[in-house]
Parts: sequence; C-alpha cells; structure tokens
Amino acid sequence: MKRKKLYYILVIGIIVISTGSFVFYRINESIQLSQKKRNITLNVKVINPERGEIYDRILLSGDISAIQQANIYSRVTGNIKNIYADVGDYVGRGKVLAVIDKAPFLQSVKQYEALLKQYKATHENNKVNLERIKVLYEKGLAPSGEYDDALTKLKVSETQVEAAEANYENAVLQLNYCNVTAPFSGYITKRLLDAGALVTATGTTTNTIFILSDISSLKIMVNIPEKNLSAVENISDVLVRTDTYPGETFTAQFKKISQSFDLATRTMQAQVEIKNYDNILKPGMFAKIEILLGKHENVLTLPNQCVLYDEKGNYIYTVNEESIAKKVYVETGYKSDTVTEIVTGITDGDKVIFAGQEQVNDNIKVQIIK
Repeated sequence: MKRKKLYYILVIGIIVISTGSFVFYRINESIQLSQKKRNITLNVKVINPERGEIYDRILLSGDISAIQQANIYSRVTGNIKNIYADVGDYVGRGKVLAVIDKAPFLQSVKQYEALLKQYKATHENNKVNLERIKVLYEKGLAPSGEYDDALTKLKVSETQVEAAEANYENAVLQLNYCNVTAPFSGYITKRLLDAGALVTATGTTTNTIFILSDISSLKIMVNIPEKNLSAVENISDVLVRTDTYPGETFTAQFKKISQSFDLATRTMQAQVEIKNYDNILKPGMFAKIEILLGKHENVLTLPNQCVLYDEKGNYIYTVNEESIAKKVYVETGYKSDTVTEIVTGITDGDKVIFAGQEQVNDNIKVQIIK
C-alpha cells in the first residue's frame, strides 16, 4: 500500500516538473523572441517637407446638358410631306424643318375666304339698306319697325363678318403651321419621324419630329453638400474638366442655387453654366467640377500618406540624427488629392517617414533606405 502511494506521488511529481519545464521554456522563448523583435531595425524611407502653394477646393460631378432644348412637333394634324433637316444639322431660328401636307388647310382657307366675302357683301347691302330706310324714316315715309329691323340686320351682319374674319385668320394660321420651323438657332440632335408619318397637334413624345438643342451655352446640375454651402455662396467661377478632353480645363460660372436641401442626401442643387465657344462640349458628356475656395502660398506640405491619425489627432513620424523614430503631432491645413498642408509641428529640414511608417512605433531605431 505504501509503495502504491509512493508510486503515485512520484508520477505526479514528474508530471508537475515536466509541465513546469515546458511552461518555463515557452515563456523564455517568448521573451527571447520579443527581445529579437525589439532589436530588429525597420527599414523606412524619408522625405523633407516641401514649400509651395495649396488650394482648398470642392470636387463635384454632373452631366452636361443644353440650357435651351426643345422637342419640335407639328401644331396641326396631318401627314409629313417633306423633311428639310437631319441629325447634326445646324439650323437658324425660323428655318423650315419640315412641312405638313397643306392641301386640306388650303381648302379651308378658300372656304373661309369665300364665306368672309359673302358676309362682307351682305353687310354692305344691309348698310346701304339701313341708310335708305333711315332717310325715309326721318321724312316720315317709313315706320319705325322697318328702321329697327334694318338696324338689327346690320348689327347681325357685322357680327357675322367679325366671326368670318376670325375663322379665316385661324385657317391662314393653321396653314402657316404646316411649316414646322426652328424656334431658336441650334443643332438637330435627334430626328424621330420620316416623311409620310401622320402627326397630331398634341405635342406628345410620339408626335415629336425633332429635338433641337442650342449648345452655345451649356449647363451642369451639381449637388452642393450642406457643409459646403456657405463656402460656395460667394463663388462665381468654377473649373470644369471632361474625360473627352482630359488635358483641357474650361471656366464656368455659378448661376443658380435651388435654395432648398434634398432631405435624403442633404445636398442643394446648383446650376453651373459654361460658354461653349468652339462647340466642342456636347450634351450628355460627364463633367468634373472643381470649386476653388482658397489658396495658401509658401506653406509646408507633405504627401498625404505621411499623415496618420489617432484619437489625439494628426501625427507623423520623424527620424532624428540617432536614427530614432519620433511620433510628432501636427496641425494640418488645406488638403489636396496628393499633399497636406502642415501648419505646425515640423520644420523644413525635418526627415519625415513616408514609407514604412505603418510598422513604426515611437522611439524605435530605424534604418533609412533610398
């Protein structure tokens, strides 16, 4: 019995000693690994701050469209007899673009013209008759009832003439409407119907013959974020760039702001207008709009990748003469697509880490590589 107890005690002791040795080994291994890591020198690349100018700007985007565009349709019902314009044509104001068959309208003009002549003749006859009866009435040779009847007939014929004149003028107007003309100068951007097509005077999409656009001036509708509204209210000129002409910049103007925010996006729509002097910009192009809010000159700048952020604010890593990395909190100013303005925290000669800083900690030794 005593031997069994001694055996168990011995086994347990061996297990405890073995476990303790393993734990000690692992702890010692972790300590050595940590020491090795601390002794590793990180390779970094550094850069000196540069002095230059930097802009505060807002970047927006939108589609280019014509300021003046209209669907051209017939104001009378009939068949298109002739087409005189096609897609891409430039047409002046008043140019005849298409003609609706005039035959039925010419007939109406003739009918109303004849009716007008008839009523005018009747009116003239009634006028002569009234004058004759008036003379007899004043001499007491005609009763007053006859005079009153003649006066009434004259007034009725006057009304008939006025109505006939209105009908005739309307018939002439409808005849003139058979000539579909351009209401303003511009380009035919679409032709939707051909000669022979029946159109009605409803002005619907199905009756649209052409789409006419004046592209001498264009507009871009943009959405201004709520936080930027006060900054753009006094801005007049903006810069416009397109994918079609990547190397060219166009100047445009703020013209209208809607004065009401979209609750879903918290943005306010604004209209930017641009003079299309060479007609190289086209409706439908995608545009990038740059609004310059301010400019700082002769300031220190760093590439954006140098500037990091934590709960205390923006910071960078510099390298001193002993090749020790130092965490430095900085005050930033304007920020562009590539660089950030550094207001305070560094000087021109400081070496700032711009590659490898993600692995760097404060007060560790680093090696500068090229």
